[in-house]
Order: sequence, then structure tokens, then C-alpha cells
Amino acid sequence: MSAEVPTMITQTRDLIENQHLLDAHVNLRKLESLRDDVLYRLQKVGPLVDPTDDQANAEATELVQQFFTGVQGLSEELAHTLFSLARSALGVARSDPSLLVSAIRIIEREEFLDVEETKGPVLQPWKPPGRPKHWREQFFHALEKGVYERVMKPELLWENFCATDLAKHLKELQGRVVEELQSVCSVLVPCVPPHYDLVRGVALMCHHGIARHLRDILNHDLPHPALYHVLSWTMTVYPSEDMMGHPNFSSEIDVSELGPPIPLEMLEEQLSRYARSMRACLSQWIHKALEVEYSDWLRDQEPDKDQDGFFLSSFQHIVMQMLMENVQLAAALGESLENRVKTAVLCEMENCLVWLREALVKYGIEHIKDRTYPTYYTQYLLAIINGCCALSSTISQLQPEESVSNIFKKVTPCLQTSLEKTQKKACHLFLDELQTELQPLFREIPSRPWLTGSDIVRVICDKMEDFSQYLCKARAPVCQYLLMQTERMVTIEYVRALIYSKFVCRSSGERQQMAHRMALDAEELSTALQAMGLEESTLCVPLIHSLQELFALKDPSLLSLEVSGLMTAFPDISDDHVLALLELRGDVTRDLRCTVLSTMHRQALTLPDDYRPIFISIPVPSRAPSFCLHPSSCA
Repeated sequence: MSAEVPTMITQTRDLIENQHLLDAHVNLRKLESLRDDVLYRLQKVGPLVDPTDDQANAEATELVQQFFTGVQGLSEELAHTLFSLARSALGVARSDPSLLVSAIRIIEREEFLDVEETKGPVLQPWKPPGRPKHWREQFFHALEKGVYERVMKPELLWENFCATDLAKHLKELQGRVVEELQSVCSVLVPCVPPHYDLVRGVALMCHHGIARHLRDILNHDLPHPALYHVLSWTMTVYPSEDMMGHPNFSSEIDVSELGPPIPLEMLEEQLSRYARSMRACLSQWIHKALEVEYSDWLRDQEPDKDQDGFFLSSFQHIVMQMLMENVQLAAALGESLENRVKTAVLCEMENCLVWLREALVKYGIEHIKDRTYPTYYTQYLLAIINGCCALSSTISQLQPEESVSNIFKKVTPCLQTSLEKTQKKACHLFLDELQTELQPLFREIPSRPWLTGSDIVRVICDKMEDFSQYLCKARAPVCQYLLMQTERMVTIEYVRALIYSKFVCRSSGERQQMAHRMALDAEELSTALQAMGLEESTLCVPLIHSLQELFALKDPSLLSLEVSGLMTAFPDISDDHVLALLELRGDVTRDLRCTVLSTMHRQALTLPDDYRPIFISIPVPSRAPSFCLHPSSCA
């Protein structure tokens, strides 16, 4: 028998090389059984030497092991062949399924022998060499290596990397995973025992390989579009019917058991990373867009109009589109990222409005230097105003209906305030244009020509009506706001003209004439404001009528009563305002002024909550006291 061992080893090696695996395994088992039997006998009865002689026993055992050295090598060669087959299992199953089945039968037989060995006496000191072999476990390790090589290759190239490359790589990875699992279902599963649960096992192998691969990708400094591709693929594509939940193998794979390929803590970290990266990119983009927008304001071309004919700034439109696209992309990945991105977007909108206000200031300064430049100054201001209206609606869309996040409750009011500041800044510059045209005309009120029938107020009204062609290009409710501000501005300029005038009535007839002229002015201004679109004058006409009564009054002793009525209607009027107006009458004595002031002090009123002060916006020129020396003497 001993002479047959080397021959059998050689034959078995040839069988392994020629892939006659079952025959090779039969020979291997014979050789292992013979070796194990001899070694066992040496341990139990020691037929060759005295069992009490430990050294001699050890030498005998060593001689036997040397004699059977080739057996262990055969076992390793066979294992290598089996695991090579496992590594390329799909190809083998397609080309020669019987070979793979033979390999599995051998592995199962060895697994049985491993189990049987563990059932031996616990106190038995001797164990067969090479046991347990764990070939089934190693088979799965080899199978996993093969799966990883087929699914995860080729590797992603990071030189000249772009987001499109990553999206393509993930798409191809998705296809390879689906193809692998479908092939396992159709080709491999019939070759293995049911208890291998092979589809689930390969799915776990793919899952672990993808998890490692994604971690490697996320360790790189990804631009936010590339990071979005990874997150989108991980959160939506991976568990979907297009990949791990594919209907062809959904009955074998529980996607919820697999879980996400990225741990939840890491996923949360990557979501925050994406929001930060997106915000930084958005900030840079808005800066560049604003630079382009400012250059558009200076060009000799009207701004664009929307379908309703309203001027529209391309900047606000592009910004809104960009912001909403980012939010929609985030919403596709869940509420958590959506809220992060919304918060980032709202914060960047606020920064954008700050930059826009700074650009408006610069724009206004350029116009002050040359009133004819830019050519379409007013039209672009209207476009900005309308753009702010559109941004306001965007803010409403960004804020959840029932926001439970404190960040939304803090950011949104600040953003609305910033938006109102920006819009009011543009409105202020817009109305400044009309005010600049009207101020020289108001300086002629009151005057002798005005008193005797000058058409100066008619000219003012014509300019107001001409300006209304621009007002109609502003969207509601800003159009109504501009109308109210126009009325307020006209009122302030009219009263300022009276207060700053050096005109003084010479007689009772001139006072009556002035009162009549003011009544006509109120009527003309009311008609002009209505032509501009204001339904009813609630400030200009009532105030001019109230002031007119100061001059229509023939008995100056009743001025205290008239001033009392004026204070009731306009409680923010000051002593200085009243004294400046009374100067125009030309018949108010010092005692009468003291009486009027005394009445005013007794009637000091608190401003109602719904009252909007007007006289606080009308400064009063400082007047030298009557007892003061000439300024040249004060030196």
C-alpha cells in the first residue's frame, strides 16, 4: 500500500489539472483516510515503538507526515481549483455547469466531514491534519471576489474628473449589478443547494462592495453636482425597482434587510456637506449673475417684458429659476435635504438682496452724475421692482406651510424685511426721478405769478400724468404703493414750498386770493392723481384744503380754533410748521402767535396707531429770533 501512495498522488494531481474533480476528490479522500488512519493508530496503540517513549512516538509521527506530505499539497491544489471556479462561477455555469456542480458536491462533502469531526469526543487529543477545512466559507469568499471584480470594475478615473463621468460610472455600476443578480438567479442558483440562499448572498456581496466603493468616492473632494449624483443614486436608484428591488429577483432579496449602502450617520453628514457646497456655489453664481445684470442696466436697450407687458429683470428671473431648481432637486432626495437646501437658499437670497441694494446705490450715483445716463434708468428700476414682487412669491413657496423648524421661523421674516428694503430702495430711486423734475416747479409756489393765475400747477400735473406711463408698468400691489408714495411726495413738496417761501400776503384780498388758488391747486392735483390711477386722494387734497382754511379765515382771532382743527386732522404738525404757515398771512401779531402756540400746547395729541406722519418728513427752515443781532455782529 505504501508503494501506491506516490503513484496515487501523481494520478490525483493529473486529475485535478484535467478538471476531473470528482475522481480527484475520491483519490484525495483515500489518501487522507490512509494517512489519518496511520496517524490515529500511532496515537492510540503505537505498533512500531513503545508507546511510553514520547520521543520515539513523535519521530514516528513526523516520518508518517513526511511520507504523506504530498496529500496536503493535493488538498490545497484541489481547493485552489475549486475556489478559482467559484471566482468565475458565472462563466463556468454557462460553459460547463456540470463542472461547477461537481465542485459544489466536493465542497459539501468536505463541509460534512468538518461537521462530523466536530461531533467527535471532546476529550480526544488527536485531530486529523488540515481539519476543519471550511471550504464552503472559502467558496463564498472566492465567489465574493469574483462578484466584486465583475461588478466594481472598471475603476473610476479621477484625472480630468467631472460630474458627468461619475453619473455615467454609477449608471454602468447599476447595470452590472442588475445583470449579475439576474445571471445568478438564472444560471447559478440551479447549480447549488437551496440552503446556499445564493441570490441573497450575492446581493449582500454586491451591497458590501458598493458600500466600500461609495465611501472611497465620498472621500474625494467632490463638486456639489457630483455629490448630488452619489446621494441620488444611493437614496433613490439603489433601493428602487431599477436596481436592488428589481422584480426579477425581488422575491429573493429583502431591500430593507440590505439597508442603505451608506450608514445613516455618514448619509446625514453627506447631506449637510451637499447643502454647504451647493450654497457656496450658489453664492458665487449669484455674484457673477449680478455683475452681468448691472452691466445690462447701463446698456442702451429696454429691459425685457413679460407676457403682460410688465418690465422684468432677467436677474431675478434667473435667480428664481436657479433657486427653485436646487430645491426641487433636493426634494427628490427627501424632506431632510429639502429643508437643508431651502434654508441655504433663503440665506443666499438675503445675501443676494443685500448685494442688489448695494448695486442700486451705485446705479443711482451713476445717474446723479449724468441725468441722461443710463438711457433706460427708470425702466430698469421698474424691472427690479417687479422682480422683487416675483421673489416675494418665491419666498412663500420655499417656506413650508407648517414650518416646525426654528431656522425657517428666523430666516423668513428677516428675508421678507430685506426684500421690502430692496424694493423700497428701488421705489425711492424711481420716485426721485419724478421729484427731481417737480422740485424746480414747486419753488414757484407761492408767488405773485402763481397768485395771479400762473399755470405752474398745470405743468406739474402734466409731468405727473406723463410719469404715469411708467407706473402702469409696475405690478400690483407695488403700483398702488408707488401711487400713494407719489401723492405723499407731491404733498410734501407742496407744503415745503409754502413753508420755505418768502412770499407774504399784503392784504386780506391776497389772502382770499391765495386760499382760492390753493383750492384750485387741490382740484387739479386730485384730477392728476386720479388720471394716474389713484382712486381717491386721502392725503394731498385733504391737507391742502385744511391749510387753505388758514388763509381763507378773515378774522385772525379765530386762528387758534382753525389750528386746533388742523392738529386734530394732522396730529404730527409742530409749532414751527404752524408759525411758518402763519407767516404767509402777513397779519399775525406776536401776541396772536403766542395764543396759537398756547392752544397747541394744551391740545398736544398722541398719534393714532393707524396714522402715518406727514409733517415729520417736512423740515422747517431755522428762523433767527426777532431780538437777535445781525449775524455779522455776532462775530
